[in-house]
Amino acid sequence: MNYRAGRHYSTWPWSDLISLTYQYAAPRDGYTRVLELGCGAGANIPFFQSLGTEYAAVDGSPAIIEMLKGRFPELSERLVVADFTVNLPFESVFDLVVDRSSLISNTTDAMIRGLTLVAELMRPGARFIAVDWFSTQHEGASLGAAVDANTRVNFPVDSDLAGIGTIHFCDRPHIEMLLAAAGLKLVMLSHKISRTEFPEGGQVRAWWNFVAEKPAN
Repeated sequence: MNYRAGRHYSTWPWSDLISLTYQYAAPRDGYTRVLELGCGAGANIPFFQSLGTEYAAVDGSPAIIEMLKGRFPELSERLVVADFTVNLPFESVFDLVVDRSSLISNTTDAMIRGLTLVAELMRPGARFIAVDWFSTQHEGASLGAAVDANTRVNFPVDSDLAGIGTIHFCDRPHIEMLLAAAGLKLVMLSHKISRTEFPEGGQVRAWWNFVAEKPAN
């Protein structure tokens, strides 16, 4: 993400994440310690602060983390630069981990590593909420060049995905495999498909939202 150039500065919380948090991991039910993967420009921080949670985040961009420390000095010790498929440098144990389209910027092997690291930081009964993981029914799943069976790069310049980099596309069995490899169990899974009906021949986009849990025993 080109944060230094002023791009990708989303500043509004994602409505799907808000809904899933209230439904499946509300602070009143004990989900108070929150870790966000790939926090970007901090769109979800005010939402989690409004809930009174103990928020922490990791992002691969030093520039964006420095910017967020300036905006949220009270969180400066809990905003970390790291590749979360390699290292999650937190001593805390979390009740909730959230990810909006961050882990899916990796290969299958890297996603398994990242989810395994996440699971190690989750208390028994903790939950993982994922929003907007790309589906194999998204038209981009057949574009660009394959890295592995589910990962593609180098999308055409006339594609909505041009310039994004690496994208991982999932179907339900693949999501279940990724979670099982990290010792997580699916709680809820929803599939969103957007098909442009007019003009004819419009785009087809599709994503997954899901909630997973670390078993209590």
